[in-house]
Amino acid sequence: MPRAATTPGLDAGVLAEIRVAQAWFWDGFYVRRGVDLQHRFGSEVSTVTDLDVLGYAFSQALTLHKQIGEVKTGTSKSTPRPLDRALWSRGLRELVGADRGEITTAFKTTTATRDACRRLGVTIQHMDDLASREKRLAIGSVDDVGSQGVTIALLRKEVLAFVKSDAMLERGFWFLVSEVWFLEPFDAVKRTLGLIRELSKAWPPETHAEATKAARWFFAEAISIVTLNLAIIAGEANTMDAATFQEIATARLATGDVPYYAMRKQAERVDEYVAKILNSLDAPADVRTGAMGAFLPLAPDYADPLLELISRLAADAATTANLPRQMDALLFERLVRRRDLTVALQGRLHMSQATERQVHLIAAFLRGQFGVQGPVDKVLTAPLSQETKGDRAEQAGLFDGLTGPTG
Repeated sequence: MPRAATTPGLDAGVLAEIRVAQAWFWDGFYVRRGVDLQHRFGSEVSTVTDLDVLGYAFSQALTLHKQIGEVKTGTSKSTPRPLDRALWSRGLRELVGADRGEITTAFKTTTATRDACRRLGVTIQHMDDLASREKRLAIGSVDDVGSQGVTIALLRKEVLAFVKSDAMLERGFWFLVSEVWFLEPFDAVKRTLGLIRELSKAWPPETHAEATKAARWFFAEAISIVTLNLAIIAGEANTMDAATFQEIATARLATGDVPYYAMRKQAERVDEYVAKILNSLDAPADVRTGAMGAFLPLAPDYADPLLELISRLAADAATTANLPRQMDALLFERLVRRRDLTVALQGRLHMSQATERQVHLIAAFLRGQFGVQGPVDKVLTAPLSQETKGDRAEQAGLFDGLTGPTG
């Protein structure tokens, strides 16, 4: 039996969610558990407090499949039945753009109910079904690995307790466990990179154990989320020609809380107003010309290297399809748990020399544009294993264009 079924310190519902999250991960999904809804929407939601499980999977062509999971272990008379959950799930799927749902329940479900739920786009999984799934996936051999498992679930509780004394970190924590999952990919990347920039300004001394644990969790979570969204964007890039993607991507990166087209329209009006003032003052031609477009929304200074990184990820779609899960495991094993991935684990995750190249590309971008701290950079640049070292001189050439003046 997986350790998540019996480990003390977490309630039965959370332990069941952990088991489902692990099963999803080893069935090929990038997974997050306990995505908070109340922090994102406040008092507007009361019955459904969070998404129990959220999963992303990619085809070899980077087509995205997203699903949500409800995990309920209660069997009391007041506990909603699977069909009730399926009806609720339909709305939650719309909220996060998921195309499928799964409900894990302790209730025995009839074939008629399973069929009705299936028509709603939801599959039903009894706890016994989950146990059979765990056996099929040999979860016992990878129990509590990476970001999935009881260790990280407990660490997340510790981090939440720690950040309550720091407003910036508390804001960052809730962004990572709630808000970011409701953003479109470009906005998610941009805002998560902004958090990484702030986190990179300092690294706590190793003597400050709690602060160090929190820092490692923050960087692992943030870089993992960035990688996921880069893969989603790379999939979008492969559905259009390079010039069209460049134009659309630049506009999205320039967009803030106000849509790009609205900002551009407002900037054009301001340009007209400023031009009239300069003309009335008989300003020199170079001054009038220099003022044109001064208020247009601009993409961030790292836009060009970011788009270059995305184009390289898109060019090797089959490798990128596995990268979010691989990066997630790599970060939480090396950075958070401070242990390396075994060769067997790398094999199960289908890590290869191509994986290592992509991880190093992301490392080069983060190092060059945001100056990530040494412990983080070391985790991302250390070779996966003796079998995947490859030719370092050849790999170094892959980083050209991804680093900035600090790279």
